[in-house]
Amino acid sequence: MKKIATLVLVISLFSCSTHKSLKSDYKVNKNEIFEITLKSNPTTGYSWKWIKEQPSKIIDSVSSTYVKDKSEPKILGVGGNEIWKFKGKETGVETLVFEYCRSWEKNSTIETKRFVVEVK
Repeated sequence: MKKIATLVLVISLFSCSTHKSLKSDYKVNKNEIFEITLKSNPTTGYSWKWIKEQPSKIIDSVSSTYVKDKSEPKILGVGGNEIWKFKGKETGVETLVFEYCRSWEKNSTIETKRFVVEVK
């Protein structure tokens, strides 16, 4: 039983690391602008926050806008999309991390999304 559990663990770790190294969510050219669209509803107080530990040498943020979904005029609390625009600066691979949270509350993150971007 121990051998089977160890084998399953090793296979899962290997398959995860292989998958991450081969898959890019976005492949862009240097100086190309690309968009990441995330479902959002700021009427709940939640919005997407780009998490970066240090300035990126590979990708630069261009803009972030919110576009409300179409609805009847009297309907309140309708969601929409946050559209983040980035530009590839230098050749390389970077992972962009976003958290859906309330900016004024600690530990309020309810969702995290990661996007692997390859700049050629």
